[in-house]
Amino acid sequence: MDPNTHRNLYATAPQAPDAAPAATANVQRPHRRRRKGLIGRFGVRGFDVPYFMLTVMLMSVGLVMLFSASYSAAYYKYANATYFFTRQVLFAVAGFVIMFIVMVFPYQIYHRFAVPALLVSFALLVLVLFIGENYNNATRWISIGELFTIQPSEIAKAAVIISFSSFAVRMGKRMRSLLYGIVPFLLIIGMMAVLLMKEPHLSATVIIAVTGIVIIFIAGAKISHLAVIGAVAIALFAWVVFGLGYSIERINIWLDPYLDPKGDGYQILQSLYAIGSGGLFGLGLGQSRQKNLYLPEPYNDFIFAIICEELGYVGAVLIILLFAAFVLRGYYIALKARDNFGTLIAVGVTTQIAVQVFFNIGVVSGMLPVTGISLPFFSSGGTSLLILFAELGMVLAVSRQIPASRKG
Repeated sequence: MDPNTHRNLYATAPQAPDAAPAATANVQRPHRRRRKGLIGRFGVRGFDVPYFMLTVMLMSVGLVMLFSASYSAAYYKYANATYFFTRQVLFAVAGFVIMFIVMVFPYQIYHRFAVPALLVSFALLVLVLFIGENYNNATRWISIGELFTIQPSEIAKAAVIISFSSFAVRMGKRMRSLLYGIVPFLLIIGMMAVLLMKEPHLSATVIIAVTGIVIIFIAGAKISHLAVIGAVAIALFAWVVFGLGYSIERINIWLDPYLDPKGDGYQILQSLYAIGSGGLFGLGLGQSRQKNLYLPEPYNDFIFAIICEELGYVGAVLIILLFAAFVLRGYYIALKARDNFGTLIAVGVTTQIAVQVFFNIGVVSGMLPVTGISLPFFSSGGTSLLILFAELGMVLAVSRQIPASRKG
């Protein structure tokens, strides 16, 4: 008789009342292995809930403000008041899907994409100079059909975060060397800066440079090396701005917008009018006057001016505090990350968003010269929103692997 059959018969045979406990105790039931699918293998459990909720809050408020800021321009341009809002909702839904897809995979696989992502970003930055679409004297977009465009600078931002984080981890202690820990990274930033300035795209150049330098600093580069390189970079930046004259007119208009109130100074003046008229509590949601074809790009780069006009000083401060909480939570994830690679990924994404928010608000309020830069979660834009959510998925992937002993 087969031993298994004998065991099964023994297990099912009637036993005496006094022997039942002992017999039952010796019976070993066969172990059933559970199949692990994609969710079972990778899972979505354990991600940082506060970070996710802050993302949902920012995106929700952003959609509301985008609809309010865009419907006049959308009706004027496309005879459809919900044009920009509908597109943004579709991109937001797609963005959340991308975020969850990126999140479920272990972030260590990003090492494989470090070099390919960098090569693709360089190829697109070169390609846009030849086939890119010119808008407001800048060539920054590659059109795909009539409804979708790709902005290579947004892809370059994500590529720098992934590649710099991967290269820095592999360098290890060599990051403290000027030759190996600084020069290769600065060469990459320099080549990207040259291509971006050809578009021209000054704000993206600064964001990529700052993000890259913060990553290599956290990775172990010496402060003395970064200080010397920083001084050289500032000198080169000043030479580009003042020597080549790319932004000298913008600097002059920034210092005194009334030098050309109907030309280059028009946009910043309308932005300041919107901010000033909002007062403490604002004119009310949907009640902005400047969005009615007075302020250019009210649904894009200058949407924060409409926020100030409709929600006032109090509403603007609350949104800034929401961004601050989001950034602090990102750095918290970086601090608690399982390994150095996770730390650098989270630091890179968080720094990029923080710098971009600072620049956008600085430009809209007149603290910085006018340059094209979007406000994350709020400004209309397909490529930027999808790339943003992919980056957020990377941060959530890092949060999923935080050891239980480090979670607070």
